[in-house]
Amino acid sequence: MLAREELDAVWRAVDSLSARQKEVFVLRFAEEMELKEIAEVLNLRIGTVKAQLFRAVTSVREQVRR
Repeated sequence: MLAREELDAVWRAVDSLSARQKEVFVLRFAEEMELKEIAEVLNLRIGTVKAQLFRAVTSVREQVRR
């Protein structure tokens, strides 16, 4: 039960991300794509993907901890 509540909290936090951050987060964690694949699919540089993913994960962590 607790794990389900935590998972729900994570996805609620994901919903509050910017469109680009949400895209990168979902492709990485839900679709389990590699960073290089995400960069290719979204036509972004890998550094941009890393930065967006870092920001997304940081934001989700902060929101879930509240």
